[in-house]
Amino acid sequence: MTMRIIQSSEKSPKIGFITSTKSFKKAVDRNLIKRKMREIIRGLTLEIPERIHLVFILKPEAIKAKHQNLIIEARRLLSKIPEALTKPPKPSPRALKEKAKREAKMAK
Repeated sequence: MTMRIIQSSEKSPKIGFITSTKSFKKAVDRNLIKRKMREIIRGLTLEIPERIHLVFILKPEAIKAKHQNLIIEARRLLSKIPEALTKPPKPSPRALKEKAKREAKMAK
């Protein structure tokens, strides 16, 4: 899984999960992994800082992973939050591509 972080003005954290139909073909699988992750994160809420929004992007391997491995991975990602908040936001590859297009047009 991958995690994205956004700072927020709201005190309580918000957490979302992305399970694409490209990665999880069956709705049953998408819903199952989201339920598993909700339960895992519910147990780790004390480790999540305030004023933050998290989005977990789940990969197909997550459906076959053992529960304990998912907990370990979620903890690992949550431990990176303080470090990630000190760094400037990293633009997405799509944003970089759009910026390059705009600069190319301006150069003409």
